[in-house]
Amino acid sequence: MTNSRNRGQTIVETALALPILLILILGGYASVRTAILKSRSESAAFVETVRAGRNLPGIERELSQSILADDGTVDIRGGQPRKSRLLPAPSPLLAGKTGATVKVGKQWKEIGGPRWLPAANIHQEMEIHVDCWGKEAPSGKSIRQWVRGFVVLGAIR
Repeated sequence: MTNSRNRGQTIVETALALPILLILILGGYASVRTAILKSRSESAAFVETVRAGRNLPGIERELSQSILADDGTVDIRGGQPRKSRLLPAPSPLLAGKTGATVKVGKQWKEIGGPRWLPAANIHQEMEIHVDCWGKEAPSGKSIRQWVRGFVVLGAIR
């Protein structure tokens, strides 16, 4: 008689503990997946910042595929908001800081889309000094003119 009670108690304990264990496993999966998405979006923001600063062709679609290949929304934008002075006072203003923004939205469809688990919304911003010194870039033209003027003044002396 005590044997059947122990079996019944074991079944009840398992039935009570199993949902809690599943919730912990699903929460752990979502946490790790969010950390991976955050790392990928930070890398994409850096790549987009450097790409925009160097005046290279856009690769936003490929970057968004590298963050989320399946469903989800990825918005990648980069640009040069204002000019700044990177060199001492007589030098011209250069392209300045380049910024990029990456926004990622992820619904948890692969684990059944539980209502208690909110969607992952990641927003990464980056702003660094990246300057293009190419012939067709505004900063490259400004520096070349400044250096030519400096050389001509030196030659006149």
